[in-house]
Amino acid sequence: MYKIGYVDEDKGQRNSFYHFLKDDFEVVLFEITEETESKSLAEEILASSLDMLVLDFRLDENGLIDFNADELIEKIQEINKHYPLVIITSHELDALDHIPNANLVNGKDEMLGAKIDIFKQKLNKIAVSYKATIDSSQAELEELEKRRETEGLAPDDEDRYVELNNFLDQTVSAKGHISRSFYSEDTNKKLDELISKTEELLNKIPDSE
Repeated sequence: MYKIGYVDEDKGQRNSFYHFLKDDFEVVLFEITEETESKSLAEEILASSLDMLVLDFRLDENGLIDFNADELIEKIQEINKHYPLVIITSHELDALDHIPNANLVNGKDEMLGAKIDIFKQKLNKIAVSYKATIDSSQAELEELEKRRETEGLAPDDEDRYVELNNFLDQTVSAKGHISRSFYSEDTNKKLDELISKTEELLNKIPDSE
Protein backbone atom coordinates (compact mmCIF):
# COMPACT_ATOMS: atom_id res chain seq x y z
CA MET A 1 0.00 0.00 0.00
CA TYR A 2 1.48 3.32 -1.07
CA LYS A 3 1.79 6.25 1.32
CA ILE A 4 0.00 9.35 0.02
CA GLY A 5 0.17 12.81 1.61
CA TYR A 6 -2.55 15.43 1.30
CA VAL A 7 -2.30 19.19 1.88
CA ASP A 8 -5.49 21.25 2.22
CA GLU A 9 -6.36 24.22 4.40
CA ASP A 10 -9.93 22.93 4.91
CA LYS A 11 -10.33 20.28 7.62
CA GLY A 12 -13.54 18.99 6.02
CA GLN A 13 -11.77 18.49 2.70
CA ARG A 14 -8.90 16.69 4.45
CA ASN A 15 -11.39 14.37 6.14
CA SER A 16 -13.18 13.71 2.83
CA PHE A 17 -9.89 12.89 1.13
CA TYR A 18 -9.02 10.45 3.89
CA HIS A 19 -12.45 8.83 3.68
CA PHE A 20 -12.25 8.32 -0.09
CA LEU A 21 -8.69 6.93 -0.19
CA LYS A 22 -8.05 5.22 3.16
CA ASP A 23 -8.92 1.73 1.87
CA ASP A 24 -6.43 1.94 -1.01
CA PHE A 25 -3.58 4.02 0.39
CA GLU A 26 -1.90 4.92 3.65
CA VAL A 27 -3.03 8.54 3.90
CA VAL A 28 -1.07 11.25 5.72
CA LEU A 29 -2.92 14.55 6.30
CA PHE A 30 -0.98 17.79 6.77
CA GLU A 31 -2.71 20.36 8.93
CA ILE A 32 -2.39 24.05 8.15
CA THR A 33 -2.44 26.67 10.91
CA GLU A 34 -1.65 30.37 11.13
CA GLU A 35 1.95 29.45 11.99
CA THR A 36 2.44 27.28 8.89
CA GLU A 37 5.15 28.48 6.51
CA SER A 38 5.87 27.08 3.05
CA LYS A 39 9.48 26.17 3.86
CA SER A 40 8.71 24.32 7.09
CA LEU A 41 5.72 22.57 5.51
CA ALA A 42 7.88 21.43 2.59
CA GLU A 43 10.44 20.06 5.04
CA GLU A 44 7.71 18.24 6.98
CA ILE A 45 6.38 16.70 3.76
CA LEU A 46 9.82 15.56 2.60
CA ALA A 47 10.55 14.05 6.01
CA SER A 48 7.37 11.95 5.89
CA SER A 49 8.69 9.29 3.47
CA LEU A 50 5.71 9.63 1.14
CA ASP A 51 5.35 7.81 -2.14
CA MET A 52 3.58 10.86 -3.55
CA LEU A 53 1.79 14.07 -2.58
CA VAL A 54 -1.63 15.55 -3.42
CA LEU A 55 -2.23 19.27 -2.88
CA ASP A 56 -5.17 21.59 -2.97
CA PHE A 57 -4.20 24.72 -4.93
CA ARG A 58 -5.86 27.56 -3.02
CA LEU A 59 -4.23 27.01 0.36
CA ASP A 60 -4.79 30.66 1.33
CA GLU A 61 -8.54 30.49 0.87
CA ASN A 62 -9.50 30.65 4.55
CA GLY A 63 -6.93 33.34 5.36
CA LEU A 64 -4.73 31.27 7.67
CA ILE A 65 -1.68 31.48 5.42
CA ASP A 66 -0.52 33.67 2.54
CA PHE A 67 0.77 31.09 0.07
CA ASN A 68 -0.71 28.59 -2.36
CA ALA A 69 0.39 25.26 -3.81
CA ASP A 70 2.67 26.85 -6.41
CA GLU A 71 4.94 28.29 -3.70
CA LEU A 72 4.89 25.05 -1.72
CA ILE A 73 5.81 23.03 -4.82
CA GLU A 74 8.68 25.43 -5.48
CA LYS A 75 10.05 24.84 -1.97
CA ILE A 76 9.71 21.06 -2.37
CA GLN A 77 11.42 21.05 -5.76
CA GLU A 78 14.33 23.08 -4.45
CA ILE A 79 15.22 19.92 -2.53
CA ASN A 80 13.73 17.20 -4.72
CA LYS A 81 13.23 18.37 -8.29
CA HIS A 82 11.42 15.18 -9.31
CA TYR A 83 9.09 14.79 -6.33
CA PRO A 84 5.85 13.01 -7.41
CA LEU A 85 2.78 15.18 -6.86
CA VAL A 86 -0.57 16.26 -8.28
CA ILE A 87 -2.94 19.14 -7.60
CA ILE A 88 -6.68 18.86 -7.12
CA THR A 89 -8.65 22.09 -7.07
CA SER A 90 -12.01 23.71 -7.61
CA HIS A 91 -10.10 26.66 -9.14
CA GLU A 92 -8.55 25.00 -12.19
CA LEU A 93 -8.12 28.15 -14.29
CA ASP A 94 -6.37 29.92 -11.43
CA ALA A 95 -4.10 26.93 -10.89
CA LEU A 96 -3.27 26.67 -14.59
CA ASP A 97 -2.19 30.33 -14.55
CA HIS A 98 0.38 29.58 -11.84
CA ILE A 99 1.48 25.98 -12.42
CA PRO A 100 3.85 25.52 -15.40
CA ASN A 101 3.02 21.82 -15.82
CA ALA A 102 -0.68 21.66 -16.73
CA ASN A 103 -0.68 17.87 -16.32
CA LEU A 104 -0.43 18.32 -12.56
CA VAL A 105 -3.78 20.11 -12.31
CA ASN A 106 -7.00 18.12 -11.76
CA GLY A 107 -10.56 19.10 -10.93
CA LYS A 108 -11.27 18.36 -7.26
CA ASP A 109 -15.00 17.75 -7.64
CA GLU A 110 -14.42 15.18 -10.37
CA MET A 111 -11.40 13.45 -8.84
CA LEU A 112 -13.07 13.05 -5.45
CA GLY A 113 -16.45 12.37 -6.98
CA ALA A 114 -17.47 10.68 -10.21
CA LYS A 115 -13.89 9.92 -11.24
CA ILE A 116 -12.59 8.67 -7.90
CA ASP A 117 -11.63 5.28 -9.32
CA ILE A 118 -9.66 6.96 -12.12
CA PHE A 119 -8.01 9.22 -9.56
CA LYS A 120 -6.95 6.25 -7.43
CA GLN A 121 -5.50 4.52 -10.46
CA LYS A 122 -3.65 7.69 -11.44
CA LEU A 123 -2.11 8.07 -7.98
CA ASN A 124 -1.06 4.44 -7.96
CA LYS A 125 0.57 4.66 -11.39
CA ILE A 126 2.47 7.83 -10.49
CA ALA A 127 3.81 6.22 -7.30
CA VAL A 128 4.75 3.01 -9.14
CA SER A 129 6.49 4.94 -11.92
CA TYR A 130 8.46 7.12 -9.52
CA LYS A 131 9.67 4.16 -7.48
CA ALA A 132 10.57 2.21 -10.63
CA THR A 133 12.56 5.16 -11.99
CA ILE A 134 14.54 5.52 -8.77
CA ASP A 135 15.18 1.77 -8.50
CA SER A 136 16.27 1.39 -12.13
CA SER A 137 18.52 4.47 -11.92
CA GLN A 138 20.21 3.16 -8.79
CA ALA A 139 20.68 -0.30 -10.32
CA GLU A 140 22.15 1.14 -13.51
CA LEU A 141 24.44 3.43 -11.53
CA GLU A 142 25.71 0.56 -9.41
CA GLU A 143 26.42 -1.51 -12.52
CA LEU A 144 28.32 1.37 -14.12
CA GLU A 145 30.30 1.84 -10.91
CA LYS A 146 31.36 -1.83 -10.90
CA ARG A 147 32.49 -1.61 -14.52
CA ARG A 148 34.22 1.67 -13.82
CA GLU A 149 36.29 0.08 -11.05
CA THR A 150 37.24 -3.03 -13.03
CA GLU A 151 37.59 -2.01 -16.66
CA GLY A 152 36.85 1.70 -16.93
CA LEU A 153 34.04 3.38 -18.84
CA ALA A 154 33.76 4.53 -22.43
CA PRO A 155 33.02 8.27 -22.84
CA ASP A 156 29.30 7.65 -23.45
CA ASP A 157 29.06 5.47 -20.34
CA GLU A 158 30.93 8.06 -18.29
CA ASP A 159 28.42 10.68 -19.44
CA ARG A 160 25.59 8.37 -18.41
CA TYR A 161 27.28 7.88 -15.04
CA VAL A 162 27.31 11.63 -14.51
CA GLU A 163 23.70 11.95 -15.70
CA LEU A 164 22.47 9.28 -13.28
CA ASN A 165 24.32 10.82 -10.35
CA ASN A 166 22.91 14.23 -11.20
CA PHE A 167 19.38 12.79 -11.32
CA LEU A 168 19.75 10.94 -8.02
CA ASP A 169 21.30 14.01 -6.40
CA GLN A 170 18.01 15.78 -7.11
CA THR A 171 15.87 13.24 -5.27
CA VAL A 172 15.40 12.66 -1.56
CA SER A 173 14.42 9.01 -2.02
CA ALA A 174 17.81 8.09 -3.42
CA LYS A 175 19.96 8.91 -0.41
CA GLY A 176 22.87 6.54 -0.11
CA HIS A 177 23.96 6.49 -3.75
CA ILE A 178 27.64 6.91 -4.59
CA SER A 179 29.27 9.92 -2.93
CA ARG A 180 30.56 12.64 -5.20
CA SER A 181 33.88 12.50 -3.38
CA PHE A 182 34.39 9.09 -4.97
CA TYR A 183 34.23 10.45 -8.54
CA SER A 184 37.27 10.89 -10.70
CA GLU A 185 38.57 14.41 -11.29
CA ASP A 186 37.18 14.29 -14.84
CA THR A 187 33.73 13.23 -13.62
CA ASN A 188 33.66 16.01 -11.03
CA LYS A 189 34.56 18.50 -13.73
CA LYS A 190 31.66 17.27 -15.87
CA LEU A 191 29.30 17.58 -12.91
CA ASP A 192 30.42 21.17 -12.31
CA GLU A 193 29.88 21.97 -15.98
CA LEU A 194 26.44 20.36 -15.93
CA ILE A 195 25.41 22.30 -12.81
CA SER A 196 26.72 25.54 -14.32
CA LYS A 197 24.77 25.00 -17.56
CA THR A 198 21.61 24.20 -15.58
CA GLU A 199 21.96 27.40 -13.55
CA GLU A 200 22.47 29.43 -16.74
CA LEU A 201 19.30 27.99 -18.26
CA LEU A 202 17.29 28.65 -15.09
CA ASN A 203 18.51 32.26 -14.99
CA LYS A 204 17.31 32.79 -18.56
CA ILE A 205 13.74 31.72 -17.71
CA PRO A 206 11.64 34.87 -17.18
CA ASP A 207 9.56 35.22 -14.02
CA SER A 208 5.92 34.26 -14.49
CA GLU A 209 4.74 37.39 -12.65
